[in-house]
Amino acid sequence: MGRRRYSKRTSRTISKVEWVVVIGIILYALSKKLLQAIHQLVLNIQYKIQSLTIMDWLLILAIIVMLILIINVLSNLKNTKLKKEQEEIKERRAAETRMRVLKDSEYQKLISMRPYDFEKYVADLFTLMGYEAELTPYSGDGGKDIILKKDNEISLVECKRYNENNKVSRPEIQKFHSAIVDMNAVEGFFVTTGYFTQPAMNYSINKPIKLINLPRLIELIEESKRNK
Repeated sequence: MGRRRYSKRTSRTISKVEWVVVIGIILYALSKKLLQAIHQLVLNIQYKIQSLTIMDWLLILAIIVMLILIINVLSNLKNTKLKKEQEEIKERRAAETRMRVLKDSEYQKLISMRPYDFEKYVADLFTLMGYEAELTPYSGDGGKDIILKKDNEISLVECKRYNENNKVSRPEIQKFHSAIVDMNAVEGFFVTTGYFTQPAMNYSINKPIKLINLPRLIELIEESKRNK
């Protein structure tokens, strides 16, 4: 019994050794083929180099110089683009900071106005934008606070000096749209120191109504100051 077990173990060991030998032979043959191929490639390259003329060398040199120039141009373009992006980010952050500061100061000034004073302020703002602005009566204005004239065309403005947390609703926009249609105006500007509800914004789509909320109003004020 002991001899048979020993014989089986010996048989399995020999089988593994044979596999190792076979794999080694295959790898040797492949490596030899690879070395021969590399050697042949080197010989071909040497032959090609030896057979090159002066014109060939000049052409190779020109190609190398061209590649170097292309790499430099691409590198410069990448650096320029990166620098431009960094400058844009810097300018955007500066603008955001400036807008926050301006928003705080302008908002306090706007919100402290009486409603009629706010309407006059907005009328003056549109005057600076090239319109002739006429305030309507404080009461019974028919859904419009300011009538604008420019190039023989009429535009309307409705003003709401709301708290920043208040939002203009859809019915208010609908009423303003009716005033635009009744006056045969080309467009209307709804100006508020607050914001607009989503239904109000949805209603204004594809209608001659421009919604001016607090951030946009601040931008217009800043633009008017720069253009003075």
